[in-house]
Amino acid sequence: MKRLFIILFVIHITFMFAEDIWEDGFEELTGWVLNGEFEIDSPQGLGGDLHGNPDPTSAYAGSNVLGVDLTGLGASLGDYESDLGAHEYFAISPAIDCSEFVGVGLNFTKWLNVEQPAYDHAYISVSNDDGTTWIDIWTNSSVVTNDSWSISNYDISEIADLNSEVRIRFSIGTTDGSWQYSGWNIDDLNITGNPVIYGAIEGNVINEDNGEPIAFAPIMNQYGNTMSDGEGYFILNDIPTGNQEITINALGYIPFLQINIIVTEDDTTYVLCELEPDPNTPPPPQNPQASVYDGNNVHLTWEEPELPDEELLAYNVYRNGIILQSVLSEEFFDMNLINGYYSYFISAVYDSGESLPTDTVNVHIYVVGLENDVIPYAECSLSNYPNPFNPTTTISFGLNTENTENTEIKIYNLKGQKIKTFSVILSGDEGSITWDGLNQTGKSVSSGIYFYQLVIDGKTIAKSKMMLLR
Repeated sequence: MKRLFIILFVIHITFMFAEDIWEDGFEELTGWVLNGEFEIDSPQGLGGDLHGNPDPTSAYAGSNVLGVDLTGLGASLGDYESDLGAHEYFAISPAIDCSEFVGVGLNFTKWLNVEQPAYDHAYISVSNDDGTTWIDIWTNSSVVTNDSWSISNYDISEIADLNSEVRIRFSIGTTDGSWQYSGWNIDDLNITGNPVIYGAIEGNVINEDNGEPIAFAPIMNQYGNTMSDGEGYFILNDIPTGNQEITINALGYIPFLQINIIVTEDDTTYVLCELEPDPNTPPPPQNPQASVYDGNNVHLTWEEPELPDEELLAYNVYRNGIILQSVLSEEFFDMNLINGYYSYFISAVYDSGESLPTDTVNVHIYVVGLENDVIPYAECSLSNYPNPFNPTTTISFGLNTENTENTEIKIYNLKGQKIKTFSVILSGDEGSITWDGLNQTGKSVSSGIYFYQLVIDGKTIAKSKMMLLR
């Protein structure tokens, strides 16, 4: 049974009250992108002659609303048209900066009429990458026939929290070839959130059976991730205050989830994470050795594991917790390293899964006059959000260097197989890509941990981990 100990260094919790981040009553033009028959105007009670109810005859507040065919456009006056494509009619908000807020909510008043989803569709969608990708947060599950204004509230925190380029989209489509309804009418829209206050989570990751530290275990939180060091210690900084959780997926251990971690303002919450060994994990390779030769090259060797009934397929070689390569023999050469400290371990890959890691072996590379041919990690940042994620995550990086030619993000699975490569177009010294969980051929990949690398001109600059949960 897992024994979890949480020590709180403070006993008070800072309570936050939601405040307005952005609002629009549609009395002035604020930069909405309108397509199809979406308009910002005064409603005139049009549509609904044959099916559903008409538009309102007045706004909820003020004079104007955002709506579909408010003034009598197209063949079906006041109604949306037939045979629309997916999201063909849309209204997209300007970018909303939620980068200093958590618990973000979408609130508005609505008057909506749409046929049942076997035929017609209305949607609310949210983007956190300036409209590049969209996540549908609502669609009609039945026919909707409003004849009065009502208030709608949606929690969009998982998408919008701490993001600077949030957009809201209302849309109509697909529609079939028969009945038409009056569609969307929206007024008094606002985005609210709690001003973010930060704390930190630190802890140790240990083996539940013997208390030994677990090195290079990936620790993941919605707002950041890290890896335990050689002594099993970790710290997650800049975590919003409130009730948080972490997940840990370490080789050879049952996945670990710690909930109800109370993060408090400008303080650190300690968590002891005791991971339970997975009894079904096959045995690791034996007797890992590492030796340095020719100054900055490392020769790794190991011995076969005590083979179980499963078929041994390959070995995974890890450096500083990041997988380097899958190999078939019991040796590996890590070449042309820059000056620094390196820790290695090896796992065995069977037809039944991956083994426990070997003990770590450590080397120190120091060659006088050796030039570092990569950008130091301190000069760049690399992260993804959300993490864990489903179905999409945005990988972002910033660089403090002029060397930004041929910039790529490469994604690998736990076996070291390359999943996808993105060419990145920089905006100044920053860049980002959105990964939708598809490989290079457009097929969905399975749930699990994936590695991503920032590569510039063929040289790896930084690496990190992320988790896809389907």
